[in-house]
Amino acid sequence: MNFGLFFLNFQAKNASSETVLNNMINTVSFIEREGYHFSRVFVNEHHFSKNGIVGAPMTVASFLLGLTDKLHIGSLNQVITTHHPVRIAEEASLLDQMSDQRFILGLSDCLSDFEMDFFKCQRDSQQQQFEACYEIINEGITTNYCQANNDFYNFPRVSINPHCLSKENMPQYILASSVSVVEWAAKKGLPLTYRWSDSLQDKEVFYQRYVQAAQEHNVNISNIEHQFPLLVNINNDRHVAQQEAREYLSSFIAEVYPHMNQEEKINELICQHAIGTEDNYHQSLISSLEQTGSKNVLLSFESMKNQDDVINVINMVNDNIKRNLPSS
Repeated sequence: MNFGLFFLNFQAKNASSETVLNNMINTVSFIEREGYHFSRVFVNEHHFSKNGIVGAPMTVASFLLGLTDKLHIGSLNQVITTHHPVRIAEEASLLDQMSDQRFILGLSDCLSDFEMDFFKCQRDSQQQQFEACYEIINEGITTNYCQANNDFYNFPRVSINPHCLSKENMPQYILASSVSVVEWAAKKGLPLTYRWSDSLQDKEVFYQRYVQAAQEHNVNISNIEHQFPLLVNINNDRHVAQQEAREYLSSFIAEVYPHMNQEEKINELICQHAIGTEDNYHQSLISSLEQTGSKNVLLSFESMKNQDDVINVINMVNDNIKRNLPSS
């Protein structure tokens, strides 16, 4: 099992964007140090609100890759439906070469009707456009060239420069954004990153459908390792941890789930993530990983208000990882 971090970069009330981004930079620098057993970092894409102030996760990944030497860093959910696929292939190939093949490409369909309209993309053919974009990106990365002649793009064979060194070995993950995307990923044998804000029940349904679709298309998924994102807020007083998480989540839930009972949704997330005391989550996490086929755990400590507390909890988690490492 691998452990890593992911960053949503919510700009909470009374916080500055500089503080949010500096907290991310400082945390990544901290876990890069010798003796820490986190292997990967992912950056979330979000647009047009402070519930995620990074609209260009690959740009942030490039900065963090330049800041580090060991960590593998990438986009949690680079949206490809609303971006030109050749540009994504070019940027991914460039990051792959400049980082000595430490870049990870996490891709996503668009989750916002407003963004689809804003970027002038057709909603009624969204799945088909997502798939077409992926084929162009993957061809560019794995062969260093791409071309297209479909309903969405028409251009001659072009060279992707600089050429991607990793080619088919560049790690790719697909955000489990819908049943159709999950089924498509299973046919491709591509691993999933589950949405952190989905319920555990939704994650389980996606995993079951993934397994079924893979079986239907004779795809061997025995070595597929999905990613499970987990919000972490650990405090000796579980009420403090829960209240901090509630404050952190409230604006995002109001934006993304406007038609749901928002208090119920927040309580669901608090119950299903590592929010409370140290003893509140171990067994439930193990069960969740088993039920979703996940071998990679991504942690976010961003709901914790005190950065000294964040460091203490990271150290606690790192000690737990170290204790469970196989003996050499």
